[in-house]
Amino acid sequence: MGPMTEKTEIIRGREDVINAVVNLATNAKSRIDVCLDQTRPALMVAIEIGPTGELFANVKGRGIHLRVLTEITAGNISSCKKLNEQVDDLRHLDGIKGTFYTSETEYLVPANFHEEGKAASQMIYTNVRELVEQQQYIFDTLWNKSIPADEKIKEIEEGIQPHFIETIRDSHELNRLALDLGRSAREELLILFSTARAFLRRASLGGKEVGKEVASKYGVKIRILTPPDDLIKQQVQGHQHDHADIRYIPEELQTQISIFVVDRKSSLVIETKDDTKDSYFESVGLGTYSNSASTVSSYLSIFETLWRQSELYENSQNQLRSAEDELSTMKEYLNEVLKEVEAVRNPVFRNS
Repeated sequence: MGPMTEKTEIIRGREDVINAVVNLATNAKSRIDVCLDQTRPALMVAIEIGPTGELFANVKGRGIHLRVLTEITAGNISSCKKLNEQVDDLRHLDGIKGTFYTSETEYLVPANFHEEGKAASQMIYTNVRELVEQQQYIFDTLWNKSIPADEKIKEIEEGIQPHFIETIRDSHELNRLALDLGRSAREELLILFSTARAFLRRASLGGKEVGKEVASKYGVKIRILTPPDDLIKQQVQGHQHDHADIRYIPEELQTQISIFVVDRKSSLVIETKDDTKDSYFESVGLGTYSNSASTVSSYLSIFETLWRQSELYENSQNQLRSAEDELSTMKEYLNEVLKEVEAVRNPVFRNS
């Protein structure tokens, strides 16, 4: 049997649509990948491709690997559990939109809006190699961002907050997120600024006002670490940051990242790309936002270590200033003694 002629066509009628899905499964040689929106798992285990148990058994019997990606919710968890037993690998991804099927050589996608609980009445079919490869790339990209179905099902059933780590590139989104995180604090807000200029840029974009708001409204304890700067010290001495406990770290301990830890439950880390820029949006690079316990704990440990170092630094500076004051006092005393000695050695005689 020679290779199939490449074609792209619209398949009409629910019966022909179901047959097209069955044919794609029949023609598959090693894998079938399916992406479903949250309304489709119930249909897939019920009517969309006929007796799915028999079809899946046939697919597995031929050694074909069947992967399904969908959004698992409290509303479809029962269907997803059944589907999880029928396929080789079921995964969850938030916000999945649309449905499609792909194998090594074929691709199917609904050509019109389908009613919930009913199979699509039209499908676009193609076996054009370039189009199939493009859709496979899309599926693999989504798959790599997903989590195992068992993990999501457990989160829903046990009410566990899902863990996440997000990378953010948009500087405007980073600014919005930093402010929103600050407002979400209810117990503690820890901030490590990479540089003194990073502190001043953040303050100019509303960070100071957010800190005052949560401190006064919820009694949030705010601790800030920053390299020293004359303007920052003037603001602190002028009581512009009375809502926060601010400590200084020596410049040799400053980092290339600013760290925000909120209530020891979530963290936002923003890299400083170009500290010479006055604009916050031009100065920052990538940001990483997470509520992963291990990730948050790591940044919390960095902050607490530097906080202790800042205390030692402040104590050493105070001791140095005290020693300098003592030395100055001693010099003054010695100067007075030398004057008295000089007066004794060179007495002044007055004519009687």
